[in-house]
Amino acid sequence: MTPRASSLEAETGFLSNEVSMSVRTLGHAIRDADIASALEAVERRLAATQALARVGDWTLERDTARMTWSPELFRLFERPLEYGVPDVNEALSYFGAESLELTRTAFWHAIDSGERCTLEQEVILPSGARRHHVTVIVPVADERGRVFMLYGTVQDITERKALEAERLSHVARVAELSRRLLDVGERERRQLAAALHDHASPNLAALKLTFTNLVGALPAPVRTELEPLLDDAIALLADTDAGIREICTTLRPATLDYAGLAPAIREYANQVARHSGSAVLLDLADDDIRLPPDLQTLLFRIAQEALTNCAKHASASLVRVSLHSEDGCIRLRISDDGCGFEPAELGQPGTRPGLGLITMRERAELAGGRFQLRSAADQGCDIEVELAVPPCTA
Repeated sequence: MTPRASSLEAETGFLSNEVSMSVRTLGHAIRDADIASALEAVERRLAATQALARVGDWTLERDTARMTWSPELFRLFERPLEYGVPDVNEALSYFGAESLELTRTAFWHAIDSGERCTLEQEVILPSGARRHHVTVIVPVADERGRVFMLYGTVQDITERKALEAERLSHVARVAELSRRLLDVGERERRQLAAALHDHASPNLAALKLTFTNLVGALPAPVRTELEPLLDDAIALLADTDAGIREICTTLRPATLDYAGLAPAIREYANQVARHSGSAVLLDLADDDIRLPPDLQTLLFRIAQEALTNCAKHASASLVRVSLHSEDGCIRLRISDDGCGFEPAELGQPGTRPGLGLITMRERAELAGGRFQLRSAADQGCDIEVELAVPPCTA
């Protein structure tokens, strides 16, 4: 090979290497540009998502106390972007006294324990507006387990809090309306029971006495002829009087007012046993359980509804009723060995509506108590109610 040919080959190789290096450099540059472009796109999408969800994020370095804020966080705190990221003290100045203490405690807990935590904060913005934020703090640890940074997200939940407050207010209004309806219903029951007891029962007793006297005053031939009819009438009056007494007991048992809860439950349970054919086993506290009248009425109505359901639907051979006071609580339990049912199916087409069960639960919960129902097909039914006894009556 001539010297010139060797020189050309060397130059060609050098150029080839230069071109290859340039191509590789260009390729890297293109890839770097693609990555940068992709990152910018991701950041734009993240910013848009955060703005839509009203969620911002931040980081806080443990050793330097240097912070970063996402653009949405600036908006949440009404801080212009040109002001830059605040330092820790300035960031904490957005919180009221209570939220400030909670935030400081949460920060140090996350750093010391390495556990994430969530807290609600009230924020006072530069405009004077008060907003509610929920902050999630996530500790970031190094390979030795030392937390060197905190990462957090902040979401504005002011509107959600307002809706929740409105919902709770609505629930409270419904509960108050339910209480008033129950009170009105109880008052009407008491008035109707009193009217029947004070007017219908005495009139029936007087009518029965009149018929009895009439039988004795009739001439023997007439008495012999009419006596079967008069006896039937007297028996019908007695049956009607007994029916009215049972209606009065159902409406408002006088026993509840003058003797208390346990005797009233015993009286109604015996009435149910007579009509249903089910044996009713009572385990009622012998000691005097002193309760406010409204709680006595509430527990009696629950027991009454449960016993009525047993008589109507359970086909039970045995019903158990227990009433006891313990540890500042009073517990009422009614169980049977009847056909049972699937609670989840109540109210479905072709099934029992379960309104009585709903009423029992509402009565218990309106009084701040606990209502528990256990049942299954062919497994009977078990209802338990637990109420706190007011200290002055325990």
